[in-house]
Amino acid sequence: MTNLREMIRRSKAVKKEVVAVTVRIPKELQSFADELATHLGMSRQDVLLKLIEEGASVAEEELQLDDAKYPEDFRYHLLNTNKGNNVHDHEMMLRDGVAAAFYDPWKHNINRIAEGDVVFLYENGRGIVAYGRGTGSTQTADHEGDKDECHFQELSGFRLLEPPLSAAEIKKTLNREVVFLRTMTGISDGAKLLERIET
Repeated sequence: MTNLREMIRRSKAVKKEVVAVTVRIPKELQSFADELATHLGMSRQDVLLKLIEEGASVAEEELQLDDAKYPEDFRYHLLNTNKGNNVHDHEMMLRDGVAAAFYDPWKHNINRIAEGDVVFLYENGRGIVAYGRGTGSTQTADHEGDKDECHFQELSGFRLLEPPLSAAEIKKTLNREVVFLRTMTGISDGAKLLERIET
């Protein structure tokens, strides 16, 4: 009975929506995945998923996606709404006009937003979809039953953008590369984005 309980707990904890993706891979990689699946007693799909997750983890580490060296003096922030991970969180931010992040260490990014700082909400695949100014007052809320795992700030002057400012337009406006995968990125030259959006 303990194993059944543990399986149910793990299943509840994961709560991830799985989407179908078609990827063509070399025969050698397919053969390796099949051999590894047999060796581990797993399905090919589970093995490929684990390999992708591990690759994503390595990419996050190499890109330092949530680097602790976030400059304290940035007054402009690009916050990824992380729609791919949880569409409900994304929708809540746009509906309620808030900047939010969830779980440790990402939730602590919201604490960096000072009163008057501009926060651009970035949706993967679309670009900056909204923006507003921080209040400097971080609030907490429960998230999916986990106590205080949501940190958020209301954004004053909140405005939805239609059409969004695409990733290509952001790079063109700033005349540089931008890492969009971070939970939150400080943008020293964010005044250029604000001017571009408001003209």
